[in-house]
Amino acid sequence: MNISTFLIGVSTTFFATFAIYILFWRKDRTRFQTVLGWIMMIWTLSNLKDIILTFPGMYTQHVLDWIMMIDGWVALTYTVLVFEVVIPRWTTLFRLSMQAMPFAVFTLLYIIWPVQEVIYSYSVFLWCYAWTVVGIGWMKARRHIRYVRENFSNIDRIDVAWLKPVFFFSIVSQLMWLFASLYGTVATDIVYYVSSLVLWLIVLHYSWNFRPINVEKEKEAAVDMFVPKNALPICEEELKRVMNEEQLYLNKNLTLADLARALNTNRTYVSNYLSQVRGQTFYDYINQMRIERVSMLLLKDHPEYTLDYVAEQSGFASISTFRRAFIKLTGQTPRQYALDNHNAIK
Repeated sequence: MNISTFLIGVSTTFFATFAIYILFWRKDRTRFQTVLGWIMMIWTLSNLKDIILTFPGMYTQHVLDWIMMIDGWVALTYTVLVFEVVIPRWTTLFRLSMQAMPFAVFTLLYIIWPVQEVIYSYSVFLWCYAWTVVGIGWMKARRHIRYVRENFSNIDRIDVAWLKPVFFFSIVSQLMWLFASLYGTVATDIVYYVSSLVLWLIVLHYSWNFRPINVEKEKEAAVDMFVPKNALPICEEELKRVMNEEQLYLNKNLTLADLARALNTNRTYVSNYLSQVRGQTFYDYINQMRIERVSMLLLKDHPEYTLDYVAEQSGFASISTFRRAFIKLTGQTPRQYALDNHNAIK
């Protein structure tokens, strides 16, 4: 019980700290981060109520069942988080009401008929609900990731690839919660609280400067963009010419639309050429240009340059993106590449 009390206190403090900071101190927050702040507040209250179990005579099956019933509502926060990431402004009062309806039905049923059969049925529902959210969220996240890499060269603040570990830890966390609710032990409590904290640390880390984009609206807006009447499929020679003459890859915020405009064609032609002929996304192609035409030369000729400087001169928006792209293309870190070439010259 002492260990459980300590874990409840740590978790409550964790969520309360971030909720207060995001909602009351952070001035530059987006709508998504405001939603995240309210999710932190809900988790604060959810953890705080568990302290009731530490009071004398309160650790009973009936109290545990009610705590499980209330905790189940927290599953809605996962739904809101995932859909706010892949579909900005998804959360509305109507959608929340529709999502909450089955939770309300089970809660009302337990009030009227407080038996274990209702709890077990509720557990099955929560399991199915969680997997439905994960499945739909996974499909939408993959579509979102593909669209971003096909259209943007700077994806630092709009990439949603971080949802993958979030899905994993959310499944682990909810499995532990379900097991701890039905067959509580100190071990399952520890795993549950630790996995929950890891999960939300990942979310907070990647959400801090995240700027969600609405893929469907982006696609609709793209229809009205510049499309020349005489647009023709592009060729490798024309692509190389534009890249050599205009050095578009040095623009850290270059988009597929910018490249299409420079080639006097439309985005579909460029995207199809890159994917079908070169086997690359726009994101990977531009990063390859940056590394081959700038980064490698700077690292060879000037090993004394800092990686931040090389990344900036190459057109990368951040050093983390530069490192990942460099390793993906060369199989080495930028520093290893610079040292190997320096030693070869010696």
